[in-house]
Amino acid sequence: MEKILERLEELDQLIEEGRELDIIRLISTFHPADIADVIDALDEEKKKRLFGLLQVETAADVIMEIDEISRELIVEDISQDKLTQIVDDMESDDATDLIGELTEEQAQQILSHIDKEDSEEVQELLKYDKETAGGIMQLELVAVPQGVTVRDAIEQIRLSASEVEDLHNVFIVDDGKKLIGVLPLRKLILAAPENHIEAIMDAATIKVTPEIDQEEVAEVFRKYDVVSLPVVDNAGKLLGRIMVDDVVDVIEQEDSEDIMKMAGIPEEDLVYGSSIAVISRARLPWLLTNLFGGLLTGYLMWLFRIALHEVIALVTFIPVITAMGGNIGIQSSTIMIRGFATGRVDFNNLSRILFKEIKIGCLMGIACGVVAGCAAVLWHKDPFLGPIVALAMIIAITTAASMGTLIPAFFKKVKIDPAIAAGPFVTTANDIVGIVIYLGIATLFLKFLVAQP
Repeated sequence: MEKILERLEELDQLIEEGRELDIIRLISTFHPADIADVIDALDEEKKKRLFGLLQVETAADVIMEIDEISRELIVEDISQDKLTQIVDDMESDDATDLIGELTEEQAQQILSHIDKEDSEEVQELLKYDKETAGGIMQLELVAVPQGVTVRDAIEQIRLSASEVEDLHNVFIVDDGKKLIGVLPLRKLILAAPENHIEAIMDAATIKVTPEIDQEEVAEVFRKYDVVSLPVVDNAGKLLGRIMVDDVVDVIEQEDSEDIMKMAGIPEEDLVYGSSIAVISRARLPWLLTNLFGGLLTGYLMWLFRIALHEVIALVTFIPVITAMGGNIGIQSSTIMIRGFATGRVDFNNLSRILFKEIKIGCLMGIACGVVAGCAAVLWHKDPFLGPIVALAMIIAITTAASMGTLIPAFFKKVKIDPAIAAGPFVTTANDIVGIVIYLGIATLFLKFLVAQP
């Protein structure tokens, strides 16, 4: 990757000078994913020029690797004829994804000009929601009848070589096309040619239906450590397969969505899109949440103004208390959100995790409280201020850990994505609680502080 980007300046110069043969010679040694990285790094006009030099086969491998902004620019610039050739050369799942990004007019025009069988496959896949198993499956696979021999199955693979590029498993079906077994390629090629595949196949116990969410698909891949997964209908009929590379994309996409939601932004398009008004409208509610939270924090400080007036040194540790509470709250909520997403956290083990987070919060509170308390004594020469700061920090951090655990669980319980509870909500809530705890304790022991010179 680094070597490719090191040659970006050279490639940029070649494009600037219009030296097409040298450009083609240079990128011919690049992997499609590396070509995509280079295209993403170029300015708008050069993106289009470089992609225009790619052969159809290479372009088909590259176009879904580049980011959405670059792809949108290229699709707008490319001729309809070349775009049709690219779609025709793509695997069914990638072709479906690309067609789904086009305007209805463009999509219909391309579907009417590509191979009829490919067109029917794409239209079939377009019926499924893009974030389901059906939306990420491909139709290219090798399926053989249950009664054939190993020799027959290998011959079937040879006949399908031009259509099925990546092959890890052969699927075994009955006369009604129902999936009954899976045969790993390694097991197939090591078996005696005259053996019947029924004798060496594995039972098809790991499979999914097209309507299940892509996050559940990713969990199946993680749990069973598979590289391809069959998709069947409710009757058990084999529909297609999902490849591990598509699941990696799903994991990246879902993680990005969770990060955006934790920042209070529901869609990635609202970060990288072009509409300033739409982006601002999406972010504003969460900023207003912080604004009102800040105003409430200010009001609480006003209520405790007597304590602050009598002992101005108390102000010194307000940012520390709120920051530490907010940080531990974010840590706990992130762990919970990730746990719910991966299935490692549910309501059966919630109490155990909550108790664990409380103990962790208490331990970290003691450590941070001792440091902050010592700093308070050394700084302000007040032996009573140190214990107050330490006690407030222990309680605030322990409470923040509890809130960071319980808030995502509450949102999960009421069927709202818990990712939206992180970030602004947890931080603001912990700021308010931290202020109440700190200044409440300070007010309770105010007479000891006032008594000091």
